[in-house]
Amino acid sequence: MAYKYTIKGIRKFNEHKVVEQTKRFAKDLADKLHFIERQVTPTDDEVESFTMTAEDVSTQGVNIKFYVGETIIVELPWLASEWDVRLCYAFLHAVTKVHRTARITDEEEKSAILTDCDAEEQWNLRCSNMEDILSKGERMMLAGVNRDFYLLPTTYHVDDRKKDGVSAAFRDFIALQWTRLETKDVTEEKRHVTDEEELSSIKVVDNSDDVFIGVCQYVGMMKENTCKMVRFEDFCQLMEGEGEFRKMDAAQALLYKMDEARWNELFDKAEGIVRENFRKTFIMRWNTDISNYKLCEFEEAMDDFADDFFYYEWSIWDYQKVHWGDKFYMIRTGKGKHGVVMRGTIIGMPYPDEDWSGKGRRVYYVRMGLSHMIHPEKALLLLTTDDLGKAIPEFNWEEGHSGVILGDAMAKQLDALWHDYVEKEQQMAKDDKDPYFLGMQV
Repeated sequence: MAYKYTIKGIRKFNEHKVVEQTKRFAKDLADKLHFIERQVTPTDDEVESFTMTAEDVSTQGVNIKFYVGETIIVELPWLASEWDVRLCYAFLHAVTKVHRTARITDEEEKSAILTDCDAEEQWNLRCSNMEDILSKGERMMLAGVNRDFYLLPTTYHVDDRKKDGVSAAFRDFIALQWTRLETKDVTEEKRHVTDEEELSSIKVVDNSDDVFIGVCQYVGMMKENTCKMVRFEDFCQLMEGEGEFRKMDAAQALLYKMDEARWNELFDKAEGIVRENFRKTFIMRWNTDISNYKLCEFEEAMDDFADDFFYYEWSIWDYQKVHWGDKFYMIRTGKGKHGVVMRGTIIGMPYPDEDWSGKGRRVYYVRMGLSHMIHPEKALLLLTTDDLGKAIPEFNWEEGHSGVILGDAMAKQLDALWHDYVEKEQQMAKDDKDPYFLGMQV
């Protein structure tokens, strides 16, 4: 529940001047603060909406919403930090300075009192809100500007030192919002982990990046293609004392890339449910004789390959067997050269949509993130279907549905064949990169 201020009496609001004046007022209080404006999708009644935060000191920020009829609502969230409160009052003061005709009222529709004492009262109210949460003793999820905060009241010993407990909770709430935001969020997967449980939430980590592990039931520790699913609480206990691990709240943690030998030691030590051949491999197909996807479109896509949000969506036959994080190889057949033209990772769950062929079938599609694109006609070297057939003859590389799962043994052979192919292609290119062989880390 937020405390709301209503602003009226402004015919044409000068957002730029007000925001700049807000920053000047706030800078008088702390020179080194960096302020961020984040646009928010407006609701049906709103014309515009944005949130203002102060880097490293905000918990929930200040919400500014513009409504039809030249009404502006300023919301101060119920667990806003002390600096959020100051930022809110700086914004309201800025409005009165830029727009002399502005009328600002509080929730009782009385003229707002914008004194330091009133700001202090608003901050004390938020401390009381936090104290109430801690006193109840129930774990809660608190929404933050960047991350949700999972608070376990018993961590803060509220009965012994209420004031210290509240301060510590706010410190942790703030720290969670701004610590290592550049780390990769681990994607949640839903899997049947045990026979007793229905679909469980699992976050899979493989020690390849610095990652933020959000709320989950299990952490999946990867060692090659074996996954050991460890309950989150047990994983935190396993990692206790490791310099690369930091528990951020009752249910979330940061994990930095560690020495591979140490990771393997911890993997072996962990107690959990083991699944070998965890990541599956799917063979996608692009038959140019029947596909509505043309080579010219492929060439255009190669120009966009390095973009952050570049992905493909493609039909998948074995949609019930695919999971986020599984690998794929795209095989081109039909007119032209046949072979592997894409490789990458599944980055979405399958969904039904219109039949690409126009035959009215029920077709499922999946989103794919690419690690490689190879022009079938212009690349220096192509891993052809003939090469694949000689190395793995038990699979039909020329014909079949798109999105067929490859057996584990064959998938291992294909990976080895792929790595040999990449080395040969790079040797052929030597110092000059082949512009028709594009590769990156997904």
